[in-house]
Amino acid sequence: MKPLARVGLLLAGVGLAVWIVRAVGWSAVRANFAAIGWWFVGLVALYALAQLAFMLGWWIVIERRLRSTGFLRLFGVYLAGDSVNYLVPSGNLAGEPVKAGLLRETWGVGQALTSITVHKHAEVLAQWIFLVGGTAIALSGFDVPTWVRLAAVGFLGVLGGSLLGLTWVLRRGTYLPALDRLAAWPPLAARLLRHRAAAEALDGRLQAFYRGQGPQFAAATGLCLVGWCGGLVETYIILRLLSPGQGWVAAVAVEALAMILNNLFLFIPGRAGGAEGVRAGVFLLLGLPAAQGVAYGIARRGRELLWIVPGLLILLVRQAGWLGRVWRPAPARGEPHAEPAATASFPRADRG
Repeated sequence: MKPLARVGLLLAGVGLAVWIVRAVGWSAVRANFAAIGWWFVGLVALYALAQLAFMLGWWIVIERRLRSTGFLRLFGVYLAGDSVNYLVPSGNLAGEPVKAGLLRETWGVGQALTSITVHKHAEVLAQWIFLVGGTAIALSGFDVPTWVRLAAVGFLGVLGGSLLGLTWVLRRGTYLPALDRLAAWPPLAARLLRHRAAAEALDGRLQAFYRGQGPQFAAATGLCLVGWCGGLVETYIILRLLSPGQGWVAAVAVEALAMILNNLFLFIPGRAGGAEGVRAGVFLLLGLPAAQGVAYGIARRGRELLWIVPGLLILLVRQAGWLGRVWRPAPARGEPHAEPAATASFPRADRG
């Protein structure tokens, strides 16, 4: 039933997006979207800088000996995981096991999860820093309803408390305690306890990183903060095209408030419909026309969809290579088992 429920939520989200466009008026939305015009192509290209910043944030926490996999190949792994994070409702976490699975054969799951966990920690911390600053600007520069103020401050408090807890847990041990708790349930005990040594080793690597590589973590957080600012630059450009009188303050307010309110729709695949509704609503909250908000939401959605294509293609190629190994006839007795060239050339690696 779960896949059917997700399909139902997706269709409901698409229906909501269509209703929003009809309610605002397609002619007004089209006129505003036309103001963006060919700038849309530039916005798609510009977002490459944000993705590279996130990737550099990961690269800097990877052990030097593992970087021989190559920056571009690891960037492909990052994009694959980022695409899964976008499509699967999981609080932006579903792509991390995918990255680990892709890197399993070259690094091992434990080595992959070490850098993936640290990078996710830095990414969430950078997002919280961005949201704190952006929300402060939004709430001081615009007269928004009390419920929006309370929701924004409450969300930041919960996220900040979760970050403190996560930081404490990562320094004390994360995977082994979680495995032991799950293994207390008899049906899972036999399958999980055999991984106890690997979980203990993974916790040891994480603790060693946080004890001795604080500067690398700070640098990774800074690079991820640059990545989060990529959406802000995109918002600023679109605002200047749609409403030339608006500047950075409005762009920061739109980006921060939309990012917070979008968390209400994490259960919908791709936040279909919800993201468009939130962005149009944020424009209205800030005294901007709803038609501009819908045009902005469509442009943002288009850029997001184009940027998940490379990651999905990488996953498709990887899956094709795996299927080739499964269905390839077994070699004759005494004949060497050759690895297909397409599979050997693709990065078998783990790591938005």
